[in-house]
Amino acid sequence: MLKTLKGKISVVYLLLVVLVLVVGIISGINMYYLSKTIDGLMIDNYKSIKAVNLMNEEIENQNNAILTFIYEDRQAGIKQFNQDSSVFYNWYNVEANNITEKITEKNEGNYVDEIKNAYIDFTTSFSYLQGMPSGNKDAMLNYYNMKIKPNYDHIKELLNSLAKLNENAMFEKKTNATLDAKNSMYTILLVTLLTAIFGFIISLIFTNRFLKPMEYLIKSIREVKEGELDQVISIKTDDELGKLAIEFNNMIKRLKQYEESQLGKIIDERNKTLSIVKSINDPLLVLNSDYEIILLNSAAEELFEVEEKNAIDKHFLMSVKDEKLFEQINAIVDSKFNINKVEQIKYGDKYYDVTITPIENYKSEISDILLVFHNITEFKELEQAKDDFISIISHEFKTPLTSIMMGASMILEEKIGNINEKQKSTLIAIEEEGEKLTELVNELIELTKIESGKEMYNFKCCSIFGIVQNTVKPLYNIANEKGVNLINTVDEDMPCVYADPEKITWVLNNLITNALKYTDAGDDITISASISDNFMQISVKDTGVGIPKEYKDKIFDKFFHVNSNDEFEIKGTGLGLAVVKEIVEAHGGKVWCESDIDVGSNFMFTLPICDERG
Repeated sequence: MLKTLKGKISVVYLLLVVLVLVVGIISGINMYYLSKTIDGLMIDNYKSIKAVNLMNEEIENQNNAILTFIYEDRQAGIKQFNQDSSVFYNWYNVEANNITEKITEKNEGNYVDEIKNAYIDFTTSFSYLQGMPSGNKDAMLNYYNMKIKPNYDHIKELLNSLAKLNENAMFEKKTNATLDAKNSMYTILLVTLLTAIFGFIISLIFTNRFLKPMEYLIKSIREVKEGELDQVISIKTDDELGKLAIEFNNMIKRLKQYEESQLGKIIDERNKTLSIVKSINDPLLVLNSDYEIILLNSAAEELFEVEEKNAIDKHFLMSVKDEKLFEQINAIVDSKFNINKVEQIKYGDKYYDVTITPIENYKSEISDILLVFHNITEFKELEQAKDDFISIISHEFKTPLTSIMMGASMILEEKIGNINEKQKSTLIAIEEEGEKLTELVNELIELTKIESGKEMYNFKCCSIFGIVQNTVKPLYNIANEKGVNLINTVDEDMPCVYADPEKITWVLNNLITNALKYTDAGDDITISASISDNFMQISVKDTGVGIPKEYKDKIFDKFFHVNSNDEFEIKGTGLGLAVVKEIVEAHGGKVWCESDIDVGSNFMFTLPICDERG
């Protein structure tokens, strides 16, 4: 049994159990004798005191009955006296029988006999009083004072003495019980102390014997953890610890062999990875969770004019002195939104798009941060040329368009002469097409700003309820004139979204205006919002003509139009929904459409939710 660790522990446990049993038995014996003492204290004397007190009450009641007999009602006094006499004898018998159960109270029997004799005289005197003439109250009162009252007082005195005798006996027993309790307590404490000391010595001896090999084993495991694989544990016992030491030594041997075989492969793979990273033409940096540079390639060294040996293990700002970029990196790492690109950055005469990718470890914690700087200088120059061209064309369009619109308006208003109905119809068509062309130019300018990055976003936590409310308010009149029901069901208690309120207002206005184009009197347009994961989903749903399935994905393309022979007609410039898509995606969301012909369309887009308290 003692050859195994389980057996050794069981022996120690058994010894401790035996010690506990010894303490328990001694405590039980002392408690037994103490309870016997307390029983004698509480039962016998308490019974006598109770009986004496009740006899006292009954003798008083009988005395009152005698006075009732003399002064008020003879029959009532006799009846009450006899009833109380019966009760008195009952409690007298209780006390008389209780004397035989007690052996410590001296003279208690004498008191009981005297009470009996005095009570007999008391009742005999009342019987004599009953034989006296009822009309002679003075004689009866004189007899009461001379004979009955002294006897009554004597009985009261005997009862009080008997009660005092039992009280004194009770206090004496209480003192003895307290002394016995103290002695029992001291005995138990002494035995407990001796048992605890003995148990501690036993446990100390065996614990040291058991744990010493385990401490040695733990120390060896820690050294292995630090990479020291030249460990051999020499625990020579026949128990489980000895077997564990043997298996540990075998494991270390196999681990060492594995490390020797895998280390070369790991080094080769690391060198390959470094070579690939170094050969990338785009500048690349890798930061740890403390924003210290742990890797950068040659292109990054050239861009930031820093050598790798001087940048490694240094904070990002010590090598790349760009506080704005660092703030954006910090915001992306701390953010829960799916955004990992920052605005275009210019270093010298070159432009870069920066992609920031937080890398999570197996605990889902960010361990590293990858930064890749994409050189977009050529694209920037082409884009600038395109923007300049569109800007020039747009402004060149605006001036003649304005003149055409003003001229058509003046003619329609007949400020420069009367016109017939045919001329008026032609001018209205010119004015409508001019408005479409003006809308196209404005949307083209807006889209160009967004794509070029010139359109700045003012992201902040804002109320989607407030944005929707401000958007639909000016559109109610248009909807009413057309007979369309414009319904806003967005709850005021919806959480805030992380967005540019001005841009989202533009998106909602475009979607609702489009819905108005494709609905007739009696149709409904409903704006609603719901929560999906960490995003808010906003919906603009109508019961209009609907969109054919083959066009649902194409309507967000620039300048999309349906063939003229198709029954479905696009009533717009073909740029509005493209701008909507650009704005929503710049917020880290997405936009899509669900629609059926003659049923209606539902345009939906998502925005990230934010917590104003955070």
